[in-house]
Amino acid sequence: MSAESALKIEASLAALPSAERERVALYGAHLLFTEMKGRLALAARELTRFQSKYGMTLARLNEVGLPADASLETHEDYVEWSGWQATYEETHQILETLQAILEAGNAFTSTS
Repeated sequence: MSAESALKIEASLAALPSAERERVALYGAHLLFTEMKGRLALAARELTRFQSKYGMTLARLNEVGLPADASLETHEDYVEWSGWQATYEETHQILETLQAILEAGNAFTSTS
C-alpha cells in the first residue's frame, strides 16, 4: 500500500465516530486473526517438515552450523527454513497483538 493510500485510509477512519472506528478495528481484527492462524499453521507445518528432514530444529542447526560439504539443496533448504521460522515468529507476534485487541473489544462490548 502506498503512503498516500495509507494516509487516505487513516483520514477516513478518523472521520468516523469512535464507536464505528472501534467496530471497524474489531471486525478487521477478527478477519486478520483468522488469516494469521492459517499462516501460523502453514509455517508450523513447514518447520516440522524441515525438522523431520534434518533431525533437528533450526536453532540447533544454527548452533552446529551447516556441514562444510553441504549440498546446494541443503543451503536452499536452510534459506527457506529460515524464512519459515521468521514467518512463524512474526505471525505469532501478530496473533498475540490481535488477541489483545479482541479481548479488549470483548471487555468493551460486555460492559456496554
